Amino acid sequence: MIKFETPNGSIIDEPNANDLRKNMIDNFPDYWHQGTGAAAISRFDNEKCKQELLILPSDEYGIYLKYLIVKNGRVVDEWLSLEDPSRLDTCAECSYEWYASVGLFLPIEKAWITINEFLISGNRSNQIDWIKPEEMPDDGNW
Repeated sequence: MIKFETPNGSIIDEPNANDLRKNMIDNFPDYWHQGTGAAAISRFDNEKCKQELLILPSDEYGIYLKYLIVKNGRVVDEWLSLEDPSRLDTCAECSYEWYASVGLFLPIEKAWITINEFLISGNRSNQIDWIKPEEMPDDGNW
């Protein structure tokens, strides 16, 4: 089962990838100027395990993705999209009062490839680089 939580908090079961692309990418950044300005896609293996992709946009820098595996309500694995390691010490707002390192933001088309792959497989894409939170510099944020 797949659930998509929109920036305004509504839930869409089994979202259509073409509709998501039209909203998230083709209507970028306007789509993100509602609600919290962030979204999430969750894929449920069962009641106790899910993969989640948090989608956090910036008008200026693109889209930052955060991949989580949650078991029994606990995050057991966490990865952050990585575009530019040299810009991890500079932060920008990416949704309502959430700040992330600029180096984590992907160009929107690159982000879409990763989002679409997650919709299909529930896995982290190998089309982009990822970093673990503990690898972030002290002055970075995620």
